[in-house]
Amino acid sequence: MRSGGALRACCVAAAVLACGSRALAQGLEPDTPPTDGLSGGTKAERVLLYAGFDIWRYGRAGYGGFYWAPDGLNKDGFITRLFVSGDAERYDAGSRRFNTNIIRAAPLAGWRLSRGTLELKVFAGPELENRTLMPDIPTAEFRGTRIGARVASELWWEPMPEMMLTSAFSASTNATSHSARGAAGWRVLDRFWAGPEISASADVFSQQVRIGAHLTGFRLDALEWSAAVGYVQDSFHRSGVYGRIGVLTRQ
Repeated sequence: MRSGGALRACCVAAAVLACGSRALAQGLEPDTPPTDGLSGGTKAERVLLYAGFDIWRYGRAGYGGFYWAPDGLNKDGFITRLFVSGDAERYDAGSRRFNTNIIRAAPLAGWRLSRGTLELKVFAGPELENRTLMPDIPTAEFRGTRIGARVASELWWEPMPEMMLTSAFSASTNATSHSARGAAGWRVLDRFWAGPEISASADVFSQQVRIGAHLTGFRLDALEWSAAVGYVQDSFHRSGVYGRIGVLTRQ
């Protein structure tokens, strides 16, 4: 009886956690400094392509997409953003392992506003989400495919020539998820920005907090690279080191 009760308890807990594991991609926002954030780059670019990968002990995520601004990425006005992500997160309950795989796609329409070195972009649009559980739990909440709505914002500010501040916020009606990230950076050798970052994300099932350091805007030919590393902890009392790398190009 004791072993049977323990097994049932593990299965119930794992069912909740497997369907509710926080998608890593909730907190991922592309690091996209303005075209003239560092020296160079005066061409009127209209398209920005980006991709990245994030990993920690209990999960991994990949993301990508593009921005398109008909009047140019560094001009105020209409701008669109496509964000696509796929992630896998695991939860170990005794000798059993449960996995949640989540795929998201969000085509968002938005607007860019700027004042001097301050740039704000706001977006809104639909979001398609698909959750797959392994082993499958047919009665799990949010299992399968659903359509919701997402809003997002991105802020970039250079209060002085050698310093930048950036933040991003995103929220979705799918699982009532939301995330926020803030970072500061200092210009290093006129090649990239480096400094601390902090982010937090949550949905109806769990929360996660990250504190680390980032490198943003390192240019290598037509590509701009970003990276981050730091400490992560979630509401399931799991913790560890996270790493993130991203790349973008403007056309």
